[in-house]
Amino acid sequence: TGATGVNQITDDAITAAKLPTGSVLQVVSYYTAAQVSQTIGTTDTIVNSMTKAITPLGANSKFLVQVRWFGEINIVRNRVFNIHMDGARVNSPSNNYWSGLSVGSLSHDTADGSTPEMVHLSTLVTTSSAVGTDITFSFVTSTYANNVIWSNRCFTNAGGSQYENGTSELIITEIAG
Repeated sequence: TGATGVNQITDDAITAAKLPTGSVLQVVSYYTAAQVSQTIGTTDTIVNSMTKAITPLGANSKFLVQVRWFGEINIVRNRVFNIHMDGARVNSPSNNYWSGLSVGSLSHDTADGSTPEMVHLSTLVTTSSAVGTDITFSFVTSTYANNVIWSNRCFTNAGGSQYENGTSELIITEIAG
């Protein structure tokens, strides 16, 4: 209760469900600077633990999912990168492949031919989200045969222990549907 002429705002009046369509409800991210190597096979593998659950604030929300990855791909460059929602690809076109690889935009030591690679992916997912029911998004990759990637580092000389370092991030923005 308030003074005469002052309206009291209740929790119900400001719930996410009552915000206009297109309103940003929340942003969560998973940031990693851990320098790790991984063997990637023929099925989607989560890259460097880049997975994050979000608890929707609104029903039928949309989710803008963005990935920024830095690292090095060992020899075989025809790698497939995707975003998963609860274990299923959400950014793949009909042939189930989507690549986000761009090469060589950072400085590097050309003596050994080592080049840092970056992946930038984004997708807008429309889902029938339920308030309070977690949705998990992940950044995944696969290749036609087992191979190695290095996250958040690139070799600066052949066989050396000096690296160019980087960071990677998965960002999820919930938008009122």
